[in-house]
Amino acid sequence: MTTVLIVENDKDSGPGRLLDWLDERGIAPVVVRAWDGEPVPATVDGHAALILLGGGMLPDEDERSPWLPAERALLRNAHGQVPVLGICLGGQLLAHTFGGEVRGKHGLPEKGVTELTVLPAAADDELLAGLPPTVRAVESHQDQITRLPADAVLLMSSERCTNQMLRIGRSWGTQFHPEVTAERVRRWEPERLRSLGFVPEQVAADAEQYAAELDKTWSAVFHRFLDLLG
Repeated sequence: MTTVLIVENDKDSGPGRLLDWLDERGIAPVVVRAWDGEPVPATVDGHAALILLGGGMLPDEDERSPWLPAERALLRNAHGQVPVLGICLGGQLLAHTFGGEVRGKHGLPEKGVTELTVLPAAADDELLAGLPPTVRAVESHQDQITRLPADAVLLMSSERCTNQMLRIGRSWGTQFHPEVTAERVRRWEPERLRSLGFVPEQVAADAEQYAAELDKTWSAVFHRFLDLLG
């Protein structure tokens, strides 16, 4: 059976609906819970793709998250060998590992459903070609990529965050969360949302209102990613 290696960096940032989309294609996830001490493999050998999930740390906070050096090494091993998708922290890891810059608590935070601008470079992107000029996605971050690697292509931006999606070869990174469901958004801590300037009830309501649209948009994009698997 075809397998995809998935690295979890936080117990509250799992693969979500990616698991359903993988199941639709008969592809098996192999989930490494790095946050719980499970060892990060040295190579992607035997797997058809690599997915790096989110977390509240920066991509070089090695003392706080001691598995990150191994995860960056795994990313370097996988890049150019299999398709790679990095989500939130995973996208920041992609940028950081290949020469970009990530800054903590930079700019304004984004939480909940957010409008993204699809940039002209996405017109011939293997995952994004044919998308409308704007799409929505769920956001949950304060940190962000502030400088792209020299060979990266910027694919999406938002009002508060320029670098929402990038591509380097056949490795993609997103600042947003295509995997997050409305049910997960409802579990976000209300006081935390208020402290960042958001209204918890509105954040949850937006996630419910746009749930079908979000699923349609990002399931199509993720299935295109799966089309690349050898």
